[in-house]
Amino acid sequence: MRFILAAGLILLMSFSKASLVTAQYKLQYTFKIDTPAVSVCIDNLNDVYLVTPANQILKYNNAGKLLWNYSNKAFGKLGYIDVTDPMRVLLFYPAIQQAVVLNNNLNEITRFSFAEDASGLISLIATANSNGFWIYDQLNQQLRKLTNQFGNELQSLNLYQQTGFPLQPAIMHASDQNVFIYDSKQGIMKFDRFGNYLATIKTGTISSFQVRGDLIFVLRDKQWECYKVNSAERHTLFIFDETVLQVGEGNNRLAVLTNQGVKIYTILNNEEGK
Repeated sequence: MRFILAAGLILLMSFSKASLVTAQYKLQYTFKIDTPAVSVCIDNLNDVYLVTPANQILKYNNAGKLLWNYSNKAFGKLGYIDVTDPMRVLLFYPAIQQAVVLNNNLNEITRFSFAEDASGLISLIATANSNGFWIYDQLNQQLRKLTNQFGNELQSLNLYQQTGFPLQPAIMHASDQNVFIYDSKQGIMKFDRFGNYLATIKTGTISSFQVRGDLIFVLRDKQWECYKVNSAERHTLFIFDETVLQVGEGNNRLAVLTNQGVKIYTILNNEEGK
């Protein structure tokens, strides 16, 4: 009986210890942006970018002051914004196959239309950390690496032939060595810097994800989670007590899109959480 009680106590202590590390981030509420938004992201300088229902991009500094704005009504609905490089903010308007690159003041640097090439249909685009861009060609089911001038640098083999299943990818991000594509039926698929399929992380259904170094950050329901790129190891960083639509992680900051606006939090123990 004593042995059973002791074993039960040890097991209870183990569960208690596990529960203490479930949420590894401690967050401090910093400020709120009340402007209606359909999307939010944050760069490594902690500047915050909102996309409004009218497809306007608003850039705020790390104190919540509005700095710059950008819109182009002729392009229609903005499908994607990538602030991996704050000096080269990438926009994509999928309906008209238009990519736009902005500087840090949200002034246009360049634009490129994929519609001129009828042999492909671009559904996703991402900034490549080693300069240039990655695109996913839905028609040909290929990854393509482009230069900063949108010239072709390389293209992958057909992804269906590589993976064995048809893809309907929704989100794409890139790091120095890898490209990551999220498919709701498969999870996050990892490819090398030549577009070769490597592995799939079974995430289940997620709302958004981002990549920083060797970490993948994922929003699942009300949980902000973290995966190691080269393993299936997963950590729950924070559990929100309200419905969360999107999360972006900057440098010790979280930008959180909720039904009540965009809330900015400071991460008090970023290194502990990772």
